[in-house]
Amino acid sequence: MADRTVRIPSRYNGPPDTANGGYACGTFAKLAAGHQHPPVAVALLKAPRLDQTLEFRPGTRRSQIWDGDRLIATMTTVAAEFPAVEAVSLRAAAEASERYRGYAGGHPFPTCFVCGVSREPTDGFPVAPGEVPGAPGVVACPWTPTVALSDRPELVWSVLDCPGGWTADPVREPMVLTRMIAVLRRPPRPLVPHVVVARQRRRHGRTTAVGTALYDDRGELVAKATAMWTAVGVRERADGPDQGDLDEDG
Repeated sequence: MADRTVRIPSRYNGPPDTANGGYACGTFAKLAAGHQHPPVAVALLKAPRLDQTLEFRPGTRRSQIWDGDRLIATMTTVAAEFPAVEAVSLRAAAEASERYRGYAGGHPFPTCFVCGVSREPTDGFPVAPGEVPGAPGVVACPWTPTVALSDRPELVWSVLDCPGGWTADPVREPMVLTRMIAVLRRPPRPLVPHVVVARQRRRHGRTTAVGTALYDDRGELVAKATAMWTAVGVRERADGPDQGDLDEDG
């Protein structure tokens, strides 16, 4: 019988006490793969707690993740195709990364294992997406996967997650991931520089729709994602936004 529980280790945090959204979505999508045909859309209804036993409840139309009596996430099959964000060069990504707003202070989640500025490089990734000149709403940065990271899909989901949040201004208005779909064409090549690029597609009220993509050093698409981010208040950062805030139009 397939495993019906999952735990997200504390190392993979986004906000201090809850999971990084991309890591959680990638983990849940992998659990649902035998029940929902890829690509799988993951909606985060509440922020998943770290080091907690979460229950996976499979379904033919929709699978679910529960934390006790709290519904945390749902996973569904998505039929629609979506375009990949256009590539930028490795040089342009490196130059953009120097403008990463997280370096200037005020990072809403400085210990995030993907884009946090308070993690040692060996303990995180790190990913530092900055604005691409002449391309409003586009951020990019280099990323070099290690051997240990290259064959774990949930970590590729993580890399595709955080840059999307920096297409807006999370320092001024913190946001959290609330919906994500990722398509992984192949594993990234270990120890080879890659480029992560994200584009803001639209903004509506508290929600921002973004696209992200991962390219290798030859400019070939490795993975792509589309996601929805939702602005949160201080109290919401731990619990996540209410289900009613989710926009299903990812």
